[in-house]
Amino acid sequence: MKMRYLLPILLVITACIITAGCSQSQGQKDSGQVPPATAAPTQKVSGTLTTPAELTILVNRAAAYARENGKEKAIAAFNDPNGQFVQGELYVFAEDYDGTALAEPFHHELVGTNLRNMTDRYGVSLVQNLEETAQYGIGFVSYDYPNPAHNNRIEPKLSVVSDVDGTYYVGAGTYAGSGIVYPSAAIGPVTREYTVAGLTVFVKQAAVYARANGKEKAVAAFGDPGGPFVEGELTIIALDYNGTVIANSLSPDTAKNRINLINYHDPDGVPTIREMRDLARNGGGFSYTVAAVKKNGKTFYAPKIDYAEPVDGSYWIFSGIIIPGYEQLRTDNSTGITLRNHTRTEMYDLVDSAVTYARVNGKEKTLAEINNPSGSFVNNDLFVWAETFDGTILADPFWKDGIGKNYMNYTDPYGAKTTVVGINAIRRGTGFSHAMFPDTAANHTASVPKLVYMKPVDGTWWIGSGVYGVQVV
Repeated sequence: MKMRYLLPILLVITACIITAGCSQSQGQKDSGQVPPATAAPTQKVSGTLTTPAELTILVNRAAAYARENGKEKAIAAFNDPNGQFVQGELYVFAEDYDGTALAEPFHHELVGTNLRNMTDRYGVSLVQNLEETAQYGIGFVSYDYPNPAHNNRIEPKLSVVSDVDGTYYVGAGTYAGSGIVYPSAAIGPVTREYTVAGLTVFVKQAAVYARANGKEKAVAAFGDPGGPFVEGELTIIALDYNGTVIANSLSPDTAKNRINLINYHDPDGVPTIREMRDLARNGGGFSYTVAAVKKNGKTFYAPKIDYAEPVDGSYWIFSGIIIPGYEQLRTDNSTGITLRNHTRTEMYDLVDSAVTYARVNGKEKTLAEINNPSGSFVNNDLFVWAETFDGTILADPFWKDGIGKNYMNYTDPYGAKTTVVGINAIRRGTGFSHAMFPDTAANHTASVPKLVYMKPVDGTWWIGSGVYGVQVV
């Protein structure tokens, strides 16, 4: 299998995203589910986009105010819908670290409610992610949520959160429309032919430089837009093992403000920084993500490959390029390139229904249904397969030769350990990853980009699915 559901890793984080908003602004009590759309703020939803930099300024100001004036006065100010911490669509919220809402200027009924188990449309524990990020100082948290300005359509969101005094944190967030450039989306100029081998050498040479010259000098060099570690699209970004940016020439403010990105995810819901951090901890490796290319009124999410390498026990680095063979997307040329004909939501829902079926009907009956090419879990080239947590394929409607074989150590044509990456995604609670894999439903042999989602049935096996091709919006 592993080739097919190759769940590669994601990555890329360079600048700032523009997606999102505070979780509580649509919160609900302790349900662990996406709250009803009616809970979303209606007073501040014109749909205006706000940059991460603007969010960061507002949140930094709120945290400073709280430290200077004390918690009681600060919470009162944050809860005032006409106060200084409400600016157009933006407003500050506050929560303590047990998940209790302290400030919600447009939803006072939520104050005192515990929101810690809230999840987004795709099961991401958004409040817990807000807490984790705030404990690192300040950072971005992305997730997907109903946008009341667009008939509660699920859209990407970004919240910026900051710790105040170790007992609570403040934040602010906004939604983003389709095609917004994510941190991963930075695409540099074409100065030469980019190859995966060249990418690897570039990152490894940077790591050698860092070890030889010390962290201070290396970080300064990595953060210099005119320095030796910026070669067109190739740019070194450095982070600590918490996921905090310490050098980024593409977005210097993320390093200056020590922005934490451990709970950032790319437009496909893949937690790119966390994925790469885990690779770096284990000696380094390849990961995948997507980069937004806007041309002629369309946005292509070009597949991108990143390589991460540890420098020492305190920090790691990475860089990335558009996957060779997909550079033509820079010019709005998709000739010969497979485009997606299914959505991330369709894939998620198919896997979710298969897991539910398995828990109700048992393993034997479920595997038989999954193995049926005409069964209820096959929709043309969108289908599910099953596998154990030790990497053995249990069922696959279009890859019978793989059943019973173990692919835990499988690597794809670019060297990404897709099975390992996918299982790590499950254990992190997200389940999403990227891969390069042949469309087995169509009997293709060439590897194409694939977004994968995997969900556990129990502690021994899981069910996954994938969407082939490049997304265009």
